[in-house]
Formats: sequence, structure tokens, C-alpha cells
Amino acid sequence: MSVRDWFREAVEPSLLMSFLLVTLGTAIAVRDGFFNATYYVLAVIGVTLSQNAVNVLNDYHDYKTGIDAKTTKTPFSGGSKYLVSGAIRPESAFSFAVASLLLALPIGVYFVLERGVVLLAIAIVAGVSVYFYTTTFARVYMGEFLAGLNLGPLAIIGAYYVQTGMLTSGAILVGVAPGIMIANVLFLNEVPDIGADSAGGRRNVPIVLGTKRAVRLYAALETFAVAWTPAMAVLGLIPAPTAIALLAAPFAMKAIRISMRNYSKVESLVPALGANIITAYLTIATLSIGFITSKLLGL
Repeated sequence: MSVRDWFREAVEPSLLMSFLLVTLGTAIAVRDGFFNATYYVLAVIGVTLSQNAVNVLNDYHDYKTGIDAKTTKTPFSGGSKYLVSGAIRPESAFSFAVASLLLALPIGVYFVLERGVVLLAIAIVAGVSVYFYTTTFARVYMGEFLAGLNLGPLAIIGAYYVQTGMLTSGAILVGVAPGIMIANVLFLNEVPDIGADSAGGRRNVPIVLGTKRAVRLYAALETFAVAWTPAMAVLGLIPAPTAIALLAAPFAMKAIRISMRNYSKVESLVPALGANIITAYLTIATLSIGFITSKLLGL
């Protein structure tokens, strides 16, 4: 097991999502007049450790069920292949995932003691989702929903609540678009893996609908998510500068266009998978910029 392989397994590009989500929740709090740098750093660490745990546990269980041995590897789907190739021992990966979850635990306990039962509820949902995601939820059609819920509204609301000790409708509304987009990242990534996932016992939306109808549903959800933020800004429910999130729209359009045409061709679908991820990342990043801009302009 080389240091490089472990580094790639531990520092997966998708972990950037945790940083962006916590930053967004914190940016909303900054706009409302709250900021604690220590809380922000601890929240980033805690959410990142939790996401790392679910990523590695997913690799472990997909290796055990044989899914990763059957998938076609792309830059965005098909699993990491580190366990399949023998670069990392399965038992070591499992221990690493559990260690990540245990390291996140004291951060969660600290915030619950500081902020109360609202964070306890969020922590329980997140913890159960992380540990049982691959073994249970991804087998009963809940994988996409829980991915979008945890790495979306709950992460944003949790980061906001850590800073402020309260909930607002704005913080809740902002989480809708990122939640759908993150669920859609998983959703579209599942399309090339339908055969392997089905054989390995997974049950997800693309398996139920088939590739063509699944991609149509993806397109509808992504269109709704892109339109959500500017609609909320126009209605005055969130600050007007958050409409900057529309900068992600061209990437969403690209992902939709390519996926609608190439849903049955793995290699041709890869650009859509990439554009889909960029849409989610850019939306969350620009939302943070929008809230900070709103604070600076006094809006």
C-alpha cells in the first residue's frame, strides 16, 4: 500500500463539496451578522471527515459485493478501483472509514453541547446515513435522496446553526438547489453503472426507470434546481446578489444536452458527468459570493 494510493483514497476531489457547503452556511450567517472562525474550521473538519467516511465505506462495500469489479472506470464514476487493484487492503479501508467517523464524533458532540438539540438531530441523521448508506439505504432507493439531504440542506443548515444558534427560512430555502444538484451528481453517475449496481444488490432510481427515463428525470430536476435560486431572489426571499448562481446554468445545459443524447454510451457521457459536477460546485460557490456581497452592500 503506497502513500500515493492512500492519499488519493483519502483526499478525493469530491471532498471539496464539504468545504463549499460549510462555507455557504457560514456565509449566510456572516450576512446575518454572525461569524466564529473556530466554529467554521471545526465544522469544515467534521463534515469533511464524515463525507470521507461515507466515500471509503462505499468503496469497501462495493468491493465486497463485487460492484467495483464490474463497473467501467471513468473520471467521475465506476468507483476508485484501489481495492479491486489490491493497492489498498479492504480491511485497512474499512478501519480508515470508521476512524474518520470516530474523529468527527467529538466535533459533533462539542457542537451539540454548545448549540443544543437541533444539531443533535442533524448529527444523528448524518451519522446513520454515513454508516448505513451503502449497506442499507442505497439498496432501498434512498441513496440519491440521502446524498442530497446530507450534502446539501443539512450541511448548510448545520453550518449556519453552528454560527447563529437559530434557524431562518432563508438558510433553509438556500439549501434546496444544492441538495437537488448533489443528489443529481450521484443520480447521473449511477447511469453508467446500472448493470454492476443491479448485479451487486443496489436499488436506485436509474435501475427502476432505465437509462432513458432516468436521464429525463435528471434533466427536469436539474432545470428546477438551476431556476430555484433566481426565483427565490426575485421573490425577495433571499438576497438579490445570490442570483449570481445563474453563472452555473451553461454547465447544467451542457450536462443535460449531452446526457439526453448519450445516456447509453459511457465514454460519450463522461463530459456530461463533469459538467454536472461543475454545476453543483459553481452554484454553491457563487451562492457564498452572493451572500458575502449582500453583506458588503448592506442588502
